[in-house]
Amino acid sequence: MATSINRRNFLFSTSMPAASVLVGGIHHGYGEPVDPIGTFEPFIQRDHLPDPVIIDSLDLHERDGNWFIRARSKDGAEGWSVGHPSKMELSQRTFTRVISPYMRGKDARDLDQLVDGVFVSGSNYKMQGQLFWVPLAAAEFAILDLLGKVAKCSAADLLGGQQRRQIDLYIANNHRSKDPRESLRRITKSVASIEAKALKIKIGGRMKVVDQVPGRTEKIIPMVAESLGERCTLYADANSSYLSVKKAIEVGRILEANKFAFYEEPVPFDYLDETKQVAEALEIPIAWGEQESSQWRFKWMVENSSVRIFQPDLFYYGGLIRSLRVARMAALRGLDCTPHISGGGLGFLYMGIYAACCPNPGPHQEYKGLSDNFPWESTGDKITVKAGTMTAPNGPGIGVNIDPGYIAKANQIK
Repeated sequence: MATSINRRNFLFSTSMPAASVLVGGIHHGYGEPVDPIGTFEPFIQRDHLPDPVIIDSLDLHERDGNWFIRARSKDGAEGWSVGHPSKMELSQRTFTRVISPYMRGKDARDLDQLVDGVFVSGSNYKMQGQLFWVPLAAAEFAILDLLGKVAKCSAADLLGGQQRRQIDLYIANNHRSKDPRESLRRITKSVASIEAKALKIKIGGRMKVVDQVPGRTEKIIPMVAESLGERCTLYADANSSYLSVKKAIEVGRILEANKFAFYEEPVPFDYLDETKQVAEALEIPIAWGEQESSQWRFKWMVENSSVRIFQPDLFYYGGLIRSLRVARMAALRGLDCTPHISGGGLGFLYMGIYAACCPNPGPHQEYKGLSDNFPWESTGDKITVKAGTMTAPNGPGIGVNIDPGYIAKANQIK
C-alpha cells in the first residue's frame, strides 16, 4: 500500500511536552482506572478497514515444537502467526485461558486498546512478565495478519506505513564458552554467511558472571576490531555480566578504544541506577531494554537514564504495538529504538515489519537467521537475505503464508 508516515507525524509535534505527545491525554475520572502514563494514540490505520472485524476465535496449535496461532473473524477471514517456541510451550495456558477468551467477540480494529485491555482485565496485571506478554505478542501478530488480509495491505502499512523496502542487519553471535581465537573464527564465518556489514559479539559471562573463559573479554574485543572493524559496524552485548559499575565502565573504555558502536546491558538489567551511572560515564552509547516489560519503566528510562538505544523484545514485551510505543518515546529524545530479537518462531519477520514502519529503528536490526522449522512462503516480495540486508515483508498481513498442509496436521491446544 502507498500509505506512509513521516517522522514528524510519528511524533505528532516535537514542541509538545513528552507526556502529551506520547499519549492522547491523561484521563481522570471517578470509577475509571487512571494510568499515569496516559492513553496511547493508536497505530492501527483504519483507512482500509471501514467495517468491524469481529474476532470469532483465537486458537493455538502445535506441531514439532512450533506454536501456531489462528485468528478467525465472524466473516470467516483468517490470520496466522507463529509464537516463540520455548516460551509458548511454557505459557500455553495463559494463551488459552486468558488471552484468547478476552479477545473473542472484540473488534480486531481496536487492537491498540485490546493489548492494554487484556492486561488490566481482572487480575491479569499480576502476571506481568514474559509468560504473559509472549502469548499476547503471538495473538497480536495473528490478529495483524487477519486485519492485513481483510484490508489487503501489509502489517507495516496497518501500523502507520511502509518506510523502507530493505532492512540492514547486524548478525548476532553467541560464543561465550569458546576461547577468543575460536570465537573470532565463528564470528568471521557468520559475517561471511550473509555478507554482513555489522555484527554483535557477546562479552562477559552473562548475568553477574565476569567471564566464562578467563580473560576472554579483554582479548576478543581488540581481535574482532582488528579483523573485522574496517568492514563492519561493531556492537557488543554483556547480558548483565558486571555487578560492579567500575568494571562495566572499564570494559566500556576498551570498547570505546576499539570503536564499537554500542554496549548492551552492561550491568544487571534491573539495576536502573547503575545502568544510568555507566551510561553517563561513557561515550559509547548504552543499549538496554531486552528484559523490560513495563511501559512506565521504559518511559522513565527514556527520560532519565542517559541510555541512547532502547531494545524492547518483540516477543518478551508483548508485540509490535507496544514496541512501537517505546520507539515513539525514544524519538521524542532523538534516540533510536532497535528491538531485541529472541530466536525462533518468525522473529526475523516481526523484526522486518517493525523496521519497515518505524521511523527510528537505528541503522541495523538484529538477525539470527530465517526460520526453517516449518514450510512458509512470502506473499509479497520474496524475503531474502543478501549483502547484509533483508527484504522487508510487504505482502498482505504479516507477509507470509504457512503451508496449510503442514498446519492441518498440527494439534489444537485446548
